[in-house]
Amino acid sequence: MKPDDQAAVPLLPTLAMMAVVLVWGLSFVSSKSVFNAGFPPMTTALVRFSLASLILFPLHRKLHPEITVGRMHRLPLALSGLFGVSLYFAFENWGIKLSSASSAALIIGAIPVFVALAEHLFFHNRVTWYQGAGIAVSLGGVYLLVQGSGGRSPNMLAGNLLMLGACLSWVVYNILSRNLQKSFPGISLVAYQSLAGTLYLVPLALLESRSWLAGGGPAVWLNLLYLSLLCSAAAYFLYLYALRQLGAVVVSTYINLIPLAGALGGVIILGERLTGLQVAGGAVVLAGVAMVSMDAWIRRRSAGRAPR
Repeated sequence: MKPDDQAAVPLLPTLAMMAVVLVWGLSFVSSKSVFNAGFPPMTTALVRFSLASLILFPLHRKLHPEITVGRMHRLPLALSGLFGVSLYFAFENWGIKLSSASSAALIIGAIPVFVALAEHLFFHNRVTWYQGAGIAVSLGGVYLLVQGSGGRSPNMLAGNLLMLGACLSWVVYNILSRNLQKSFPGISLVAYQSLAGTLYLVPLALLESRSWLAGGGPAVWLNLLYLSLLCSAAAYFLYLYALRQLGAVVVSTYINLIPLAGALGGVIILGERLTGLQVAGGAVVLAGVAMVSMDAWIRRRSAGRAPR
C-alpha cells in the first residue's frame, strides 16, 4: 500500500498509532510516579523488562519457531540489549527520577536528530543543508532545555544530562541493530534484546536491594504493569501494525509527537512546571526534528518512492 496515494487516512492503523503515541508518551509520567513513591529506578527497569520478556519471548517462539541465534549474532544481540535496554533505561530512569517527566520527554525527543547525525558521521549518509539546519536547531533546543533546568536545582540539571546519556545509548543501539534487523523479524529481535537487557539489569537492581520494600503499594505495581504490559509489549504490536499499514514516513511523524504527549502528561497529571527557557527549548527541539523528518519525506516523494 502507498499511504501517500490514499485519499483518506486508514482509520484503524491511525488509531493504533495514536494509541502508541499516548501510551509511550505517558510512560514518562508512569515512571516518574513510581520513583516519586520511592521505588528504585534499576529495579523498576528489571521488573518492567522481566514481565515484558515473559510475554515477548513465548510469542517469538510461537510466531517464529524456526528462528535461532547463530554464533555470529550472539555478540551483537548481547551488545544491543546492553545499550538499548540496560544502559538506556539506566540513564532514562535515573534522569526521570532526578529531573521531571516533562523535561525528560522533551530531551528524548531529540533522539531522531542524534541518530541522523550518527548515520552521517559513521555511515556517510548524505545530510542535506536543510537537515543540517534541523540538526543544529534541535541541538540548540537541547542546550536551552539543559540550561533552563540548571537554575532550578542541581538534581534537575544532573537528570537532564543523564537523559542525554540515554539519547547517546540509543544511538549506539541503533547502530548495533542495523544488521540484526536484516536477520531477525521484529518480534524476534526485540524479544532477544529484551531478554539480554533483563539479564544485565539483575546486578544493577541488586545494588538497590535495601530499597526494595520502599514504595511497593498498589499504585506502584499498577504503574509497573502499565510500563511492562502496555509500553513494552502491547504498544509494540500496535506500532508494527501501523508501520505495515501506514509506512515509515507517516509513522515517524507520529513518533515525533511522543515527547509532546509526555511533556503535557507531566504538566497535567503530575502538576510539573516548566520554565520559560525549557518551554522554548522543547519547542526548538521539536521544530528541529520536524525539519529533519520533513526533508526526508519531501525527498522520498520527489524520488517517486512509496514509504516503506
